[in-house]
Amino acid sequence: MKLLKLIRWQNLIIIALSLYLVRHFLIEPFYKTQFIQLEMSNIDFAIFVITLVLISGAGYIINDIFDVNIDVINKPEKQIIGTQITEDKAYLYYYVMNGIAVLSALYIGIKNTSFNLGLILLVPIAVFYFYSLKYKRMFLIGNLAVSFLTGCLIMIVWIYEFLIIRKNVIAFAEGYNIFWTITYFVIAYSVFAFLITLIREFIKDTEDVEGDSKWGCTTLPVVVGVEKSKKAASLLAVFGILLVAAFQYFLRNYNMGYYAAVLMIMVQLPFAYLAVIIWRAKDKKDLHYASNFAKICMLLGILTMTGVYFSLQP
Repeated sequence: MKLLKLIRWQNLIIIALSLYLVRHFLIEPFYKTQFIQLEMSNIDFAIFVITLVLISGAGYIINDIFDVNIDVINKPEKQIIGTQITEDKAYLYYYVMNGIAVLSALYIGIKNTSFNLGLILLVPIAVFYFYSLKYKRMFLIGNLAVSFLTGCLIMIVWIYEFLIIRKNVIAFAEGYNIFWTITYFVIAYSVFAFLITLIREFIKDTEDVEGDSKWGCTTLPVVVGVEKSKKAASLLAVFGILLVAAFQYFLRNYNMGYYAAVLMIMVQLPFAYLAVIIWRAKDKKDLHYASNFAKICMLLGILTMTGVYFSLQP
């Protein structure tokens, strides 16, 4: 149970859910319009998902290891390393999880006749490590790095599928017309994941400003102040509403009015509420509530992929 808390099991479930939704509710429905099938087998995709979940879980561990001193100030009641799990044991979990992930990634690459394909999955390990070690303490660099990595988690499902199906000449030719459409939708969700993660990063940094400032972290609220940091996060939420509106305009070409309505209810309205509660936040309790609600916005956003599936049904 301690390990599950350490690796943020709720976040890992959202990651796994996101990957499966991209595959079965975003890519596969468009494939079916061209009568082609997914190239990666269900078993291989399950290993693919487990690999990314292990890498993400290990990333949370190394982040907490490097943040032990900061967490003593910011959230002592939630600190696990040093209180419930020793640092040595945390490192052991980190190496074991990444070790399994490396083997799984290499298996996926070799199974699909591309060793380099497996190596792509190992990039996040390095990003998580250097983010936790250095980048998260640098002005905006850490926020952008982790947000970009979150967006890439959505994108990587389509990258793998595309690189594999490209080797099947017949299937690639039959599905060529819808590959750009899939890419547009995947990019849209990747941008959404990037944006909501960046908003949440700003909220968390504002919530943790006391400990971060003491230990020399140059986060946004430390540099520009708490109020400006809150406003930046709130304005990003408003920007998200406008981006979704632009995407809804793009959907006119696909006769997906039902899906556009789903986006308004499950993304734009929650984003509007998020912008308001961030702007009005007065203390750490309000910021913590906003951070949790941002996580709900992430979940609601990825669930809208089901709208693509139902909109494309004959």
